[in-house]
Amino acid sequence: MAVAPCFDELFSNLIKELKGLDKIKEVSSHFGPQQSLEDMFSYIWDLEEAHHCLKPTILNSGKSDTEAERLRTEGNKYYRRKCLDKALELYNMSIMFAPHPRFTAVNGDSLDPCHEILSNVKSKDIAEGIDRSSDDTYGSLALGYANRSAVLLELGQYEKCIKDIDMAFRYGYPKMLHSKLAERKAKCLIAQNKGTEAEELLKSSLEALDALSLDETKSKASRDSLYQLLHQCQQDERSDRSSKEARCTDGPSKLSYVTREKLLFCYKTPKPPELPHPNSAIPSLSSAVKLAFSPAQGRYLMADRDIKPGEVLVVEEGYSRVLHLDSSLRTHCSGCLARCLTPLPCPSCSKVIFCSEACRLQGLVSYHARECSVLPSLAALDMGKNSVLAFRILIQTSYIHLKDTVPVFICEAIEQIPETLGFNDKGIYNSADYRSIYHLVTNKENRSVSDLFKRCTLAFTLTKLLQDSQQFFIDATGKPFTPSYEDILLIGSTLFVHMMNLPCNAHSITELQVNVSSYQSSVSQEIGCGAFGVLSLTNHSCNPAAARFSYGSVEVLRAIRFIPVGTEISDSYGEHFGINEVESRKADLMQQYYFTCSCEPCKNNWPTYLSLSSELMLKCLKCSRAINCSTGQCAKCMLDYTGSTNASLSYNWKNVDGKIKLAKASYNDAYKDIVEGISSVENRDKVCEFIEIIDKYIQLPNKLYFEAQESLKHWFDRQGSCNFVKEEL
Repeated sequence: MAVAPCFDELFSNLIKELKGLDKIKEVSSHFGPQQSLEDMFSYIWDLEEAHHCLKPTILNSGKSDTEAERLRTEGNKYYRRKCLDKALELYNMSIMFAPHPRFTAVNGDSLDPCHEILSNVKSKDIAEGIDRSSDDTYGSLALGYANRSAVLLELGQYEKCIKDIDMAFRYGYPKMLHSKLAERKAKCLIAQNKGTEAEELLKSSLEALDALSLDETKSKASRDSLYQLLHQCQQDERSDRSSKEARCTDGPSKLSYVTREKLLFCYKTPKPPELPHPNSAIPSLSSAVKLAFSPAQGRYLMADRDIKPGEVLVVEEGYSRVLHLDSSLRTHCSGCLARCLTPLPCPSCSKVIFCSEACRLQGLVSYHARECSVLPSLAALDMGKNSVLAFRILIQTSYIHLKDTVPVFICEAIEQIPETLGFNDKGIYNSADYRSIYHLVTNKENRSVSDLFKRCTLAFTLTKLLQDSQQFFIDATGKPFTPSYEDILLIGSTLFVHMMNLPCNAHSITELQVNVSSYQSSVSQEIGCGAFGVLSLTNHSCNPAAARFSYGSVEVLRAIRFIPVGTEISDSYGEHFGINEVESRKADLMQQYYFTCSCEPCKNNWPTYLSLSSELMLKCLKCSRAINCSTGQCAKCMLDYTGSTNASLSYNWKNVDGKIKLAKASYNDAYKDIVEGISSVENRDKVCEFIEIIDKYIQLPNKLYFEAQESLKHWFDRQGSCNFVKEEL
């Protein structure tokens, strides 16, 4: 089978064809910061060579009984060798490829899982329509769930095991083998101290086995096993030991020996913290923070009171989120981005998974209904994460909504002052409002002709893909239609906007890979990205005041140093003074974000981590230079720090020095625990106290300060999305 060309190949072919026709200069004249988005996109849409070269190849990712059986058979080999991690992975893949029943509307109409009508109904109005005309219609699906339940039993994931057994029965698991699954389910119930339920199940299973009238030699082993379990249930004394060992959760909070042996399968996506006092105008923002504006900085966030290290500043579920198509699509839920131990498949394609029935139904009546048929083609184009996110933003928003709102947003961009863009008519900046994403800065005025041309071709290709899906251009009645030229220009130019504003504003979504063999080797891995309107209001610093932490699809911004009232709350755009030299940082920031960084580390050329000193030198509160502890004075400002004066910009250096030594000793103890994997609140508080006292009294930069912030970030990473692994990373 031929491999579909990626976007870079298509783009190279376009450039080659334009060069051959000597049209490069002519085409370039239509692109530039002075040109409107609509004019640039309309030009390329009218360009015959673009339609010839930038045509996506439509690929199929449907179900396959043959592939499902191959993956299940391969999984069986690993299961017999007790390589449970690999067996589970293969069984999951087998379930994804197995043919699945269609979903139907509650009125009985049969619907294809990607039928256009699905995009206009609610999840509560969708149900499965299982064809019972043949016993083995969904045999591969039933066998996949059954085999996966065997792995889950051994892992102690009893609730998930029961669900898979019920799924196997639901999709037509062979009746002759029902007793095997009944025995497995009874073991789960016994392990959960549900002996009465187990007894009822075993009795009904024995009756069902008798009803099959099987040859005694064929049913004896099954019958004996069921009777043995039934006898166990009927005993007056239950095995407390089994139930205690059995209890298991999705993610370990304490790392017992038993848990360590099963960590390869353990993960957690906990609920994010809540904002105790949200900002009245920006609900995803803390009331401790306000929005500010200046011509030089644009919009930025500022502390409205003193903020301590560790405080929650933003809790935001992005307007739209996507997984990386090449690495995370088959391990994480496409809806909430949680890692899935036992995923549910899309009923139509074999590309995506869902963590629950709720996430699956939500996906099928919204974004996935529109992307399902073309997702393999989008992945093959390999256009980069921002293109995938732009595509998701549009299909999630829908053509109908875009047609109604984008013209309004265009007028807002012309008529409103910059600081008010993104706020609705009620003065609210809502993360769930597409307006907050559309109005993010594009840096169009700074972009070169070649940059604008390529981004326009990306928008062109995505528009072609939306056409090919036959699921995007849908009218109010749920029926597809052929878009007009005006419809194409609206959608294409909107995609063009996002091809410029997402590279400057999209945020990565991560998951901490916790290496329990060596916690210091734990690394944060990017699994996707999202459009977050509030987080995009933060400016960059190479010594950021805050850091982001992922909780599935929710991002949380926390202070990682003491932030005095009136001080800007900065984030890092990927550059940090401790890692890269100043010239390298400035060059990278200019290339992607079009600004010259003037933060303190860049202005003062702070050294990188390896060159930092660990000596804690007390600073002058006026000029930030080190004070002379022999004289108790600042050599520059001549301020006294012996405590002999009551000046506000002064302190008793001996008293402060004693406090710092105590804080440092407490921090050292906390640091040792954290690197050993002990993430207690007490350890967090010790690190925060040390960071705060350094911020107030110690000259920066300092190696211990850098290490303390990294320890605090690791502590908070451990509270978010995690995947626990044993192997060396």
